[in-house]
Amino acid sequence: MRNALIPIAVAVAMFVLGVFILSTQLWYSARADSFTGARYAIKNINAILDEARLATRTAMKIAAKGCELDEQYQLGIEAALQPHLRTIIILRQGKAWCSSLPGNRVLLVNVSALPDSQLLLVPARSSVNERPVLLYQTNVEESRMVVTISDHHLQDALNIPLKDVRYSLRVGNNVIGITGDAMMVKDTEHPTGHVQATDYPYRIEFTPPPFFSLQRLINQAGAVLFFLLLMSCLAAYILHKYLNKNTLPEESLRRAIARNEIVPFYQPIVNGKAGTLRGVEVLARWKHPQAGYISPASFIPLAEKSGLIVPLTQSLMAQVAANMNLIASKLPEGFHVGINYSASHICTPTFVEECLKYKDSFTRHDLNLVIELTEREPLDINDHLVQTLNRLHENGFAIALDDFGTGYSGLSYLYDLHIDYIKIDQSFVGRVNAHEDSTRILDSVLDLARKLSISIVAEGVETQEQLDYLNRNNITFLQGYYFYKPVPFTELIKILLSKPNVRVRVE
Repeated sequence: MRNALIPIAVAVAMFVLGVFILSTQLWYSARADSFTGARYAIKNINAILDEARLATRTAMKIAAKGCELDEQYQLGIEAALQPHLRTIIILRQGKAWCSSLPGNRVLLVNVSALPDSQLLLVPARSSVNERPVLLYQTNVEESRMVVTISDHHLQDALNIPLKDVRYSLRVGNNVIGITGDAMMVKDTEHPTGHVQATDYPYRIEFTPPPFFSLQRLINQAGAVLFFLLLMSCLAAYILHKYLNKNTLPEESLRRAIARNEIVPFYQPIVNGKAGTLRGVEVLARWKHPQAGYISPASFIPLAEKSGLIVPLTQSLMAQVAANMNLIASKLPEGFHVGINYSASHICTPTFVEECLKYKDSFTRHDLNLVIELTEREPLDINDHLVQTLNRLHENGFAIALDDFGTGYSGLSYLYDLHIDYIKIDQSFVGRVNAHEDSTRILDSVLDLARKLSISIVAEGVETQEQLDYLNRNNITFLQGYYFYKPVPFTELIKILLSKPNVRVRVE
C-alpha cells in the first residue's frame, strides 16, 4: 500500500507544484498587463486633458478682452476644433459669463454650486442632457474657466482591449467606468489595483487579476498544463516501477494478500478402497500477475516469519467458504475440508471466534471441517492451547496433525491434545516399494496410531505399490499424485461433476 501511495503522492505534488509555478507566472503576466493597460488609459486621458488645457488658454485670452459675439464665436471654434471637448464656459460670480454655446448656454445644472477643483466628475443628474461629464477647471482672478469632456470620450479612453480587465477613472471620490454613470465611492470600495497620473489629479483603477484562475490556465497554458499532467503521470509510473523493483519480499507478500492473489488450491482426499472423493486439503498458491502460480514453499516460510501467515490464512478461509458454498449441492455428506494453521495463528486471542465464524459461513452444516496443525513451528502446549482446541472440537471441528513425524511434533502432542487424525508425511509413504524392509518405519507409525485410536490420512501416494500397502493396512483416506494433483477451484468442480474412478491415475 505504501509503495502504491508514494508514486501517487509524488505525481500530485509535481502537478500541484507545476500548476502553482505556472499560475504564478500567468498571474505576474496578467498583473503586468493590467498595469500596462492602466498606463495606456492614462496616456489617452492625458491627451484629452491636454486639449482642455489648450482650450483654457483661449478662454483666458477671451476673459481678458470681453465676451462679445466674436469672442463667443472663438470659444465655439475652439470647442469644435478639439475633438474630445464638449463645451467651454467662463464663469464670473458663479454665473455663466461666456460660453461656446449660442446664447451663452450652459449644459450643467446649478453650475455655481459645483466645486472649483481642477478636475471634477459630474454625474448625469447634474447635466441638462443627463450625461455624466468631466470638468477641467482653472481659476484666473475673478473668472473660472470650465471645459467639459463627454463621457463617451472618457469611456473610449478606458476601453483597453484586455480580457477580464475593466478600468475606471477616479477623480476624488467619484468614479466612472467604460459604461454607466459617475458615482461616489468610499475608499474601502475601490479596487486594489490602480495607477496614479502624474500630470493631473486623477488615477486609473482596476480589479487586479486573481492569483489562480482555472479559465486563465486553460486558455493561456492549456498545452503546458496537459504536458505537465503527462510528466507527472510518467514520473509516478517510473517511481512505481522503481519501488516495485526494489520492494522487500515481505511488502510484496503483504500486497499480494491484500489483492487476494493468494488463492486456495485443493488436493483431493479419496477413499482408497471405495474409490470415492472424501474431502480436500486446502493449499495456498500465489497467483502472481507476471510469474503465474508460485509454490507455497517460496512464500509460506516468509509469511510465518513476518507474521503475515495470520492474514494469509484468514483470506484463504473466506475464499474456501465462498467456493464450497457455490458447489454445496455437489458435495457428499461428511465431506472433509482441511486448512493448515500455524502455531502463531492458533495462539491468537481471536482464533476460536474466527473459526466459529468460518464454520457459520458454510451453507452446508454437515461438512467435516478440519483444523490441520502444521508442524513447521513448535506448539507450546499449555492450558490456553488445550482449551482452544477442545472448544473447537466441541463445536464440531476435527483436529489433524499434519506432516506427522517431520517437524516439531512429538509423541507428547498425541498424548496432550485431542487429535482426530494424523497425516502421515509423504517422506514415509514414499519409501514404500516391493521390498519388505521399506515399510518398517511406516509399520511402527501405523501401529502407534491404531493403539491410540487415531485415524490416519496418508499423503504423497504416487505408486500402485504404495496404494496396495495402504489398502492392506486399512488406511481409508489417501491423497497424492497417484489420484490427483492440487487443483484450482474450477478443476475441482470438474472432478466433482465427473465422479471418476480414482484408482485410475488422473494427471
